[in-house]
Amino acid sequence: MARLDVQGAWETSRILTWMVNVWEGSVIYGAIAALIRYIGRIGPHSITGRIVLSDWPTAGDFAESRLGQALISLNDWAAKVTRPLQQFLIATWDSSLFVRAAKVVCSVVAPILSTSWVFQSLIGYPGDTELATTESGSRAVSPFLPMLGAVLGIIALIPSPNPGQGGLNPTILMVLGIWGIAGLWFLQKLMNGDFTWRASSTFLPLAAFLGVAVSAVFVSPIRDASIQSFLLWVTAGLLFLLMVNLVRNSKDAAAFMGPVMVGAVLMALWAAYQYENPPVVLEHWTDPSEGNLVRVFAGMNNPNYLALFMELYIPVVVGLWVQQPKRRLELTGILGLMGIALLLTQSRGGWLGLAVAAVVFVLLRAGRWSFLMVLGAVLVWVVAPDSVKARVLTAFNPQHTSNVYRNNIRIGVLATIRNTWVLGTGLGAPSFASVYQRYMLSGAGAAHAHNTYLQMLAETGVFGFGAIMWALFATLRRTIVLGFEQLRSPVIAAVASALIGVLVHGMAEHIWYNPKILFSFWAVAGLGMGLAMGDREGAKA
Repeated sequence: MARLDVQGAWETSRILTWMVNVWEGSVIYGAIAALIRYIGRIGPHSITGRIVLSDWPTAGDFAESRLGQALISLNDWAAKVTRPLQQFLIATWDSSLFVRAAKVVCSVVAPILSTSWVFQSLIGYPGDTELATTESGSRAVSPFLPMLGAVLGIIALIPSPNPGQGGLNPTILMVLGIWGIAGLWFLQKLMNGDFTWRASSTFLPLAAFLGVAVSAVFVSPIRDASIQSFLLWVTAGLLFLLMVNLVRNSKDAAAFMGPVMVGAVLMALWAAYQYENPPVVLEHWTDPSEGNLVRVFAGMNNPNYLALFMELYIPVVVGLWVQQPKRRLELTGILGLMGIALLLTQSRGGWLGLAVAAVVFVLLRAGRWSFLMVLGAVLVWVVAPDSVKARVLTAFNPQHTSNVYRNNIRIGVLATIRNTWVLGTGLGAPSFASVYQRYMLSGAGAAHAHNTYLQMLAETGVFGFGAIMWALFATLRRTIVLGFEQLRSPVIAAVASALIGVLVHGMAEHIWYNPKILFSFWAVAGLGMGLAMGDREGAKA
């Protein structure tokens, strides 16, 4: 009997090997591989490549420009001027009672924390991360990374208060946390006399978008709300800058993801509780034909945003799973809880986004096995509960409440864009909603367009839309091309997969309406770009 089992396994492996070889030799696989290679090589020196896809401007391009030379001179001048302040700060800091007490505490606590399962979980077990071949572990993990992870993962558990209600506002806490960490980072650089920064091809289009956003603030009919939205976008840009400069290798990624995973687990447990004790939900979240459909949202105030949170971070955890073989049991449990939470949101866009992310990740990291995705999809559909199948099929039902609602909104949004396509309605959802009311269909009121691309085009006009698309292309191009290289960290491919999945979801939801998702999106984008740059320093500023 044992011989038959072994023989069966052997025959099965031979069949799989044959299928892999056939797939690798097929025209479809060759076309996909050629397309990815082409994107990697496409016109680095052409106008299209420089504007849209290539990693430009590089540190060298910037340093040789007039602006770069001016900033380098300014940096040299600032270094001379601040040297006395630097020496004073270092002397004051080292001799302070706080620092001396902290050193004593650290000498006692450090050995305990280094072996503490709870503490190591909070910082993502960076010591158990196996670096990729191209990664260098010469630099210590920055303590600012788990701090940023706590801001995005732990504070996200706090629900946003309804308008007019008091209580903790997680958006304000996140903004203060990000700017506070940025201030500490700058103070550290000042004390170390380090005035360098890391260039990224995403900086230029992101800065261009913020420049256009200023004009969108001025044309806004609700100026105060637009200013608030602008501050949120500036904070997101600052967070991207921090991640690019702090992340060098997969250990840094693990340190950032530690608190995020803790927050995700707590969010998933909260979602499970809500499933057993259904909360009150808005009427348009469900359709009468679906009966008593339970949708959970935990601390995100909306099921779709809980789904976005999970689908954004699940691929990154998968990337860490590959590089942390000693922690695969814990990471498997975390992935299971996050997947269950995503399932319980009943978010069709979230399910589709994660499926797209899975396809992209397999194509980038295990292309020769990609044919198994079809078999996997069939198997998932076969074993899926009837309720899940019914929910998926509602996406193709034009009479479903959510589909009718979104289609009516789309008609009004397109009418709005036709009349405001140059400068936009003004930055922020309140400004958009104020102008949208003039063009909307009866009964199709909405806070936003339920489509990220239409929303950004409506808010900032064609110039802002072009800039933000440029920033996304620059980020995706870099992470996709380097994620395809097998010697690179799989987390890079995971970041590309996560961003693409979320952007697919963005065709049915405004992903940046919730500041928690806005910050997490650009933090993950910065994580990918930081890993892509590795230990490369960049230009001085």
